[in-house]
Parts: sequence; structure tokens; C-alpha cells
Amino acid sequence: MKVVFHFGPPKSGTSAIQKWLLSNRDWLLSQHIYYPDHVLDVNGVSSGNLRAAFEFVNEDFYFSKKLFDEQVNNALIAGCHTIVFSSEFFFRRLEEISLNVPNALFIGYIRFGLEVLQSSYNQSVKRHGKVEKFEPLAQVQSTLRTLSLTVKQLDEGKFELRPYCKKLFKNNSIVADFLDFLNLEFNSVDFDVGRVNPSYSLESIEVKRWFNQLEVGALETQLDLALQNYGDPRPYSLMSDQLFEECKIIYIRQLKDFLRSHDVLKSSEFYKECSWLKNKPYKEQELSLSEFESVLRDLLQRKEISRHAVHAAYTEGMKQRLHLEYPERLEILHRIAPPWRVLFERIAKFIV
Repeated sequence: MKVVFHFGPPKSGTSAIQKWLLSNRDWLLSQHIYYPDHVLDVNGVSSGNLRAAFEFVNEDFYFSKKLFDEQVNNALIAGCHTIVFSSEFFFRRLEEISLNVPNALFIGYIRFGLEVLQSSYNQSVKRHGKVEKFEPLAQVQSTLRTLSLTVKQLDEGKFELRPYCKKLFKNNSIVADFLDFLNLEFNSVDFDVGRVNPSYSLESIEVKRWFNQLEVGALETQLDLALQNYGDPRPYSLMSDQLFEECKIIYIRQLKDFLRSHDVLKSSEFYKECSWLKNKPYKEQELSLSEFESVLRDLLQRKEISRHAVHAAYTEGMKQRLHLEYPERLEILHRIAPPWRVLFERIAKFIV
């Protein structure tokens, strides 16, 4: 049985790959490839096959030979010759996996650190409660540094490293590229997975960043879903052109060292694409009071957030107003979700 562990790393198209694999399990079975089942959230995001090979014990996840053997047995029963596990969590446990599955093969995508920088910040605001403005403090891409050490320790031959670059993907699709690694014929396959875990617009970042200061409970979940597709969808940058070029010098140097030390598919072409990378249109990380209010009113009108949740956030915010960035925004919350209207809507809902 050929055993493949796709480990990401983070911010390298993992969610898109997982969504496609999950949606096409029957086709994969017809190609004798087994992909364990897992759940996706409404944005098409999940932890992938984490719980297909790891169990949660004493506040952490550990490789489970029992779970792993169960999945391999399922693959054998299905008549498959290859089993594929995918999770970004695996990136942190490659040594543990290799120790328990000596014949495991690992595949990961290498993304240019300068792109990861802003994408990771976006994700930290979306899902990890970050409240600070963007500040490119990191001088090196920690993912590349960690991966380099791991590859050297485990054995270069265990790894398939591919560039995260649309121009260099097979058929300009990361899904097609992944299937190419699996040596599958896919001429008649539809690779489309729609928008998966899209980055926030500037409006979405600034609204979510402000609310991250508060313990907003239900509103946090509502905002996360509502802001995914809100605002101007055109690409933008939080870095000035000058700062972008200064940072590019640092990250291109690190990438060059990595490509010299490890086998990466199409490494020369990848290096050139990263060297030629240009900044996207710069946007100041600010949102006026009127713009902030407009976003919330739009979401209320679409019924993507509730007045009750907004009022709860206002109540919590009043307790912390002395420590809030832009405390004047509390008045907007009070204006669009006054207590009398919240009470009226709750009574109306109860009557209905």
C-alpha cells in the first residue's frame, strides 16, 4: 500500500485540495485511491484527515496506529493501492509520522514567504482574534526554515516538494497538480472547487479586527461567515511599494537558499516568478466611522448578523471602552441595535 501524507504547509491551497478530494471520493476510488472521509465547515475548511490518524489525548494529538491501520484496512477492502491523508496539522508532526509509518511519502507546496506574510495576517484576524494592524516584523519565513530542517533529518527521498504558483501548476490548477503527483489521468475531470477560505477584503479585516477586542460570542461566528465574501473583491496590499520591495529582498534570499538545498519541482521557474512578483494596489488600513456603520447595516439588512448579537457586543464594549481602539464605534452599535428594537424583535420572534 502506497501511503501519502499531504502536510500543506499552511496557506498553500490545502483547503482547496481537501474540498476537491472529499467531493470526488467515488472517482478517486475508481482510480484505486482511498481518501478518508471528514467534515467541512460552511466555508469549505476543515482539519482534513487529522482524526483519521491522530487521537486527542491529554490536551494534545498523538499518532494512533489503531486509527491509521483502520483506514489502511478500509483502503484494502475498497481495492485501492494508494491511501492519501491530508491535514496541515501533519506539518508539525512529520517526524512522528515517519517514525510510525516508515514507508510514508510526504507532499507539500512551497509558497513564497512574501505572499504568506499578508495571507497569514489575514487569517490571524479572521480566525485567531488578532487586533493589531499589519506589521511585517518577520525577517524569515519560519515555515521554510522548519521544513528545511525536517527534510534534512528524515530523508529528501521521502518528500515531493512543489511550487505554489498558479502559472506552474499542472493545467494552472492546484487540484490538477496534486492529481499529477498521484500519477492520475484527469483529462475529463472538473477541477473547480469555487472560493475556499477566501481572504477578507479590507473592510472585512477592519470590522473583524475591531470586534476581536471584545468577547462577542455569537456575533463572532456570525461575522466570520458574513465577512467571507463582503466588500471589494479586488486584490490589494497592506504594504507600500517601498516596504514590499525591501521585504522581497529578504524573502527571495531565503527562498534561493532553500531551493539550492532541496529538490523542488520547477525550482528555476518558481524562483523567477517570485523574483518578478509585483505589489498589489496599496490600501491604508483604516475605516471611517461611516464606512464601519455601513458594513454593519448591510449585514443586518441581509440578516447575516443579528441585532441581539450586536447589542450584546455593545454591552461588552461599554465595560472595556477605556481600553478600546476607536471607542467611538460603540455609539454606532447602540444606534443600529437599540435595546427597544432588540427587545421588540425577540418578542416578535417568540410570537411567530
